[in-house]
Order: sequence, then structure tokens, then C-alpha cells
Amino acid sequence: MKSRVGAVAQLLFVDLAGSIVWFPVWWYTRGLQRVMNAAYTAIGYRIRAYAFGVWIRNFFVPMYGLHDWTSRLISVFMRLVVLIGRCIGLVFEILLYAVGIAVWVLLPPTALILAIQGGVLSAIHDRTSAL
Repeated sequence: MKSRVGAVAQLLFVDLAGSIVWFPVWWYTRGLQRVMNAAYTAIGYRIRAYAFGVWIRNFFVPMYGLHDWTSRLISVFMRLVVLIGRCIGLVFEILLYAVGIAVWVLLPPTALILAIQGGVLSAIHDRTSAL
């Protein structure tokens, strides 16, 4: 059985230091893989939700059962507009997920740089205000 000092030392030096050292490895391997899998799953869900297959299958089917030429033209035009709008929406969502992944990748270095700059700037401020 370990002494309390040994347990605290293990917690501080092994577990905590190991977690700090392991964090960037996890962030850019498993963490990034999980974020990308979640984005891929969400995009797949959005593709199914937009139901492109249904809209394309029924592209030339007249709306409301009207079979004259004007109704067919209006139906084709409306379905084309809807498909274009859904494609724009899907591209926008894919771009949002790409930005989210980029933020995930850039967050730790940015936080580290800001922390270092904040520390340097506050140290300079402390030195100049002491004069």
C-alpha cells in the first residue's frame, strides 16, 4: 500500500504531467479523428435530410397531377430551383464543418501563443509600472 505522499507524488508528477504531455497527441490524433467522424456523419445526415434522390427521381413528374405543358414546365422549374437551393445549403453546411475542423486544429497553438503573449505583455507592464 502506498503512502499518501507517494500517491500525491504519483498524481502530480505521473498522472498530471502525463496528461499534459499526452494532450497534444490526443488532440491531433483521436480527438481530430472523432471530430472529423462527427462532421462526416452530420453531413451524411444532412444529405439524407435534403432528399436529393427523391427530388431528382420526381424531376419530370408534374406537380398536383396536372399534365399540360405549362404545369410540367412550372414543375421542372420549381424543382430545379429547390435543388439549387438545397445544393447551396449543403455547400454552406460543409463549409461550416470545414471551418469547425480548422478551428479544432488551430485552437491549441493559438491559445498557447496568446497565453505566452499575455504573460510577456503583463511582465513588461509590471516592469514598466514599477519604474
